[in-house]
This record gives sequence, C-alpha cells and structure tokens, in this order.
Amino acid sequence: MSSWRIVPLAVAAFFPALAPLQAAADTSDLRAQLELATTDKDDLSRIEILRRILDAEPGDTKSHQLLIELWLKIQDYDMAESTLEAWPDAPAQLAALTRAQVLRLRDQDVAGAIRVLEAYLKTAPKSVPALEMLVDDLLLTEDHLATLGALDRLVWLQHWPKNLLHRADVKLLLGDYRGAVSDAKAAKKLNPEAEVVKENLPKFERVEEALDTLPPLDKALAANPKEFTTLLTRSWWRRYGYMLDGALADAQAAAALQPDSLMAKIAVARASYMLDKVKAADVRRDSFIDVDKAHSIEAAQAIAQCDLALAANPKDVAQLTKRAIALDDAEQYLLARRDVDAALAIDPKSADAGIAGIQAAVLMGDDAGAATLLRQVEAMKPKKAPLAKALANLANVYLEKSNLVLANELADKSLALQESEPALRVKAAALQRLGKTDEAKAAFARADELKKPEAKP
Repeated sequence: MSSWRIVPLAVAAFFPALAPLQAAADTSDLRAQLELATTDKDDLSRIEILRRILDAEPGDTKSHQLLIELWLKIQDYDMAESTLEAWPDAPAQLAALTRAQVLRLRDQDVAGAIRVLEAYLKTAPKSVPALEMLVDDLLLTEDHLATLGALDRLVWLQHWPKNLLHRADVKLLLGDYRGAVSDAKAAKKLNPEAEVVKENLPKFERVEEALDTLPPLDKALAANPKEFTTLLTRSWWRRYGYMLDGALADAQAAAALQPDSLMAKIAVARASYMLDKVKAADVRRDSFIDVDKAHSIEAAQAIAQCDLALAANPKDVAQLTKRAIALDDAEQYLLARRDVDAALAIDPKSADAGIAGIQAAVLMGDDAGAATLLRQVEAMKPKKAPLAKALANLANVYLEKSNLVLANELADKSLALQESEPALRVKAAALQRLGKTDEAKAAFARADELKKPEAKP
C-alpha cells in the first residue's frame, strides 16, 4: 500500500481522543481506504481499517462479519473468537461457523466442531454453509455413516456434481459400489465438462469395470475357495476397483496357500498400503516391494504362474528369468534384480537372465550395473534376436531419460544385430533431437518401410 493511502490511519493513531468527535466524517474516508486495501489484497490493513470503522459504527453487521472472516483467513483464531464474543448480536450461522472453525483449526477438536454444527443445523436444517463445513469435518473422522447422512442432506439442497462425487467417495468406503457409480454418473450427467467430474470420473469408471468383471471370479471361488491364481486375479480386480478390504482378504488367502509367492506378497503389500496400513518406505526396506507401483493384470498373472512353477523347482533358471521379466513389467525392479542374481548364480551363462537384469538395472536408475551386465551378456554371445530387442528397449529408456547420445549408440548396437522398426524409431527420434535432421528422416523412412501392414478384417 502506498504511503498516502495510510495517512488517515496515522492521524487516527496519533489523535485517538479526536476519533469520537470525528466519527461520522472519518467513516467515509475509512471505507475508501478499505476499498483500496481490498484492491491491494492487504488483509492486515483491511483488519485495522475495519476495527476503526466498528469503533465509529458498532452496529455495522457487514463490517463485523468481514472482520471475523479476515481473522480466520490469516489464522488468528483467538482474535476471531474474541471479536465474535464482543458482538452479542452476531448472526447465528456466522457464530456457529466461526466457533466450529476455531474448535477444529485452533483446538484440533473435530468432535467439538461437529457438535456445534449439528446443534445449529437443528435450528437451521437448510443451511448449506453449515452442512458443507459439517461434511468437511466428518470426512476427518471414520464415521462414514454420519458423513453419508450429512451428504444426503447436502445433495438434497444442492444437487451439484461436487456434492454427488463426495457422496460417491463415501459410498465407496461403505462398500456401496453400485451406489457410488450411480452418483458419479449423475454428476457427469449434470456437467460432463466440470473439472471435478473430469478429475474423479475415471476412478468410478474403474469401479464399474471391476463390478462387471468380478461375477465369474466370484462364482469360480465359490466352487473352489482355494484356487490360488483366481484369488490373486480377484484381488487385483478388487484393488483396481477400490474394493480394498476384499482385495486384501483375497491376497492374504492366496499368501496362506503359497507363502513363498512373490505375487501374493506384492498383492498383500499393495492393498495394505492403499488402506494406509503400511508405509511405502518400510515395505521397500523390509521386503524390496515398491508398494506405490501399480501393475497390469497380465503382469500379476505372469508372476503368479512363475511362483507356482518355482514352488515346484526353486532352481528353474528359465522360470526365474521369466519372473524377472514380469517383475520388470510390474515395476518391481529390486525383486527382478534379485531373481536375475539367483538365476545367474545357478547358470552364469544365462544370457536371457542377464538381458532381464540389464533392463531392470536401467529402469531403477543403476546405469553402472546395467553396463556391467551388458558386457557380461555380450561376452556370452547370445542369440541375436533377444539381445537386439533388449538393446532397442534400453535405447528407448535412455531416449525417455533424454540421454540422446547413449540412446543412439544402443539403437545402433541393436540394428547391427538385427534391423527392426523399434530400434530405427528410437534412433530417428534421438537424431532429430540432436539436430541431425537428414539422418533422422532417413531412419524414420526406413522404419516406415519395416512397419508391418495391419491385418485386413
């Protein structure tokens, strides 16, 4: 705020005895100052001006209300409370909302805030601001039924997408999956372009997809509750559809059947993490599982099948390698490296295991480890096709990491073994970003020539 704007405040500060005599004249000047401070978004000046206005005009309801709102905004809850107490004629809604905020934010007394709001709502059941604040407070608790009740009342008063989606979330927590999907669809119907709808709708589309997929799995497990792979498949779909308690129960049942199964351990850890029962850092330290990494159903099934094979023969190098590749797909790189190390300890000449290890090393950021494994694999003189494919994949990883020189070098190594469209496209993209336009065009053109024609229906 410029200095000339605060002159009236300075005068009032140095001559307080004159204020009562000049109240009527000073108010208009103060209101002009308030307007300027509001334009400047200077909340502290607005507060001081409002206090002076109220000294002159103690019955000004709007100034009282704005002053309390500003105290709350700057988080001076003591002053918000004392200002309210000094205003015996405060509107009941403002008093309830202010006391509830002070209790929750200053005193951390969520239960007290809820009691204040519920008491006020008995006298004013259609108060939308009080219901909105009550919902916010109830969401901090585990009382999902009470939250649902408050949201039912709020939706009845304001049939808005935001409120419907809040209710859908609570229904999800209560296991009313069909009801959650119904509310999400209603929100979309009201305003499909609303940001809150676009942000939240995918979650409920997943719930609906899971609901459509689960019945055959439910039927199969009703017939045979100890079917290991079906339990893990249903656990995946339940987790995908945010049916987390059921997902954890299925994962634990699978783990009880196959205690050494990596997929069962991952499924238990993932569901527990999503339920806030474990911390990611603790699980990674104790079991090498990255619980914050999602994975596809195909990766889960591939890992589970390898688990069963390895339960019968723990030294099966092919299965260890296959599981390492599936673990790479699931972004469980530490576990993949462990399988690679186990496979190479059994068969130091297993090029397939080494190739799987290279990819895991690169993806987890261990470039030095990847380079060491690559030299070992090249010394094994493996078949050209799998090494060429691995090199092309690595080239793409480095392209995504913007290491263009290494991406181009690895693509060239891949192409020297076997010409392929993926390696050419990585090479072309790297060259283009390196400014080598003509070479990039030639590589893109050759990749187009190698592109397999789509099958005709």
